[in-house]
Amino acid sequence: MTALEIVARDGKKMVWIPAGEFIMGSEEFGPEMPMRKVHLPGYYIDAYPVTNAEYKRYMTATYAIAPRHWGGMEIPPGLENHPVHRISWFEAVMYAEWAGKRLPTEAEWEKAARGTDGRRWPWGNEFNEDNALVWDRGDYLMTAPVDAHPGGVSPFGVYEMVGNVEEWCADWYDAYPGSPYKGKAFGKKFKVLRGGNSFFTQNHARCAYRCFTRPEDSGVDNVVGCGFRCVLDSADLK
Repeated sequence: MTALEIVARDGKKMVWIPAGEFIMGSEEFGPEMPMRKVHLPGYYIDAYPVTNAEYKRYMTATYAIAPRHWGGMEIPPGLENHPVHRISWFEAVMYAEWAGKRLPTEAEWEKAARGTDGRRWPWGNEFNEDNALVWDRGDYLMTAPVDAHPGGVSPFGVYEMVGNVEEWCADWYDAYPGSPYKGKAFGKKFKVLRGGNSFFTQNHARCAYRCFTRPEDSGVDNVVGCGFRCVLDSADLK
């Protein structure tokens, strides 16, 4: 029997996303088309984004460099439980490999965020400003603690999937199968980011919304940069 929750090598709680179909994509925005059913095998995903404190443990173990937003090698006071950000795709991959995990595919990220019924946000189809840190709230915070919005939990028990920080996925930014949309940015140039951040509006922090940047980028100064969470296949449990 598959455990519904585990604690991974890096000390993070992971939750089980069972095998089966879910509704991926939308008809709201060209790069999200078409809305369709996708079948995935089961996998584990981090219940929360990787935090500054967790990234610091990784740095200590591997001598990795600090994220730019720290301004040095130590976590800014009070931000220990905030999501780490201004991390490049390559840095996220290296953390994942150290932890015995990998980055999620777009499909894995989206299923964990929206469940199986095609909802717009993890909690449903009506936006609730208490459930995510986005620009509409007017807080104008860079980031918030990863456990600050318990009402934003997804149907599978995954938190902070929209707002706060964008999260890297494994995929190149490209058209979905059968998509009528022809994007100039499609191809093996950019990696996908999901979930939006505190500078995004609610409509751009939906479960289906796709963003992208170059894998070597980590975000510009004075703006919330790129964060991440990891997944683990059950066959890789040690």
